[in-house]
Amino acid sequence: MSNLNISQLTPAQRPLLDKFYRAQRSRMRTGQAQQLWVARRDEIIAGLCLTPVENGHWLTGLWVASHERGRGVASHLLQRVIAQTTEPIWLFCHPDLQMFYQRLGFHPDTSLPFPLAERLKRYQQCKPLLSLSRLADKIYPASI
Repeated sequence: MSNLNISQLTPAQRPLLDKFYRAQRSRMRTGQAQQLWVARRDEIIAGLCLTPVENGHWLTGLWVASHERGRGVASHLLQRVIAQTTEPIWLFCHPDLQMFYQRLGFHPDTSLPFPLAERLKRYQQCKPLLSLSRLADKIYPASI
């Protein structure tokens, strides 16, 4: 994807992603302990957060600017994050988004770390959500 720059933000750059979320009228917010990732074309056009959880990360805050949706920005951003992450990633999504995440290697998963299982149970009281996970890619040594 031409002139798309994907990078991880430093903690000092955290306000940039919060500003993006506010400008997009999103309820998303960043947290102190999260890894923050953005996609840019001169300005931030997408972002996401990875929160550390037991043995992996919880993906939250994936948001693409409305004028950039349908152009593959979210896929490119997620592919970069996946390539840089050596632990499993869990997420919650609306059933309508399941196929999008499955194309990126996520699968339904009900064996969540305890804090995520509890959170999902609370969230599901208000809205339909699925839990998905993606195990880190395993790198095998070349055969001799």
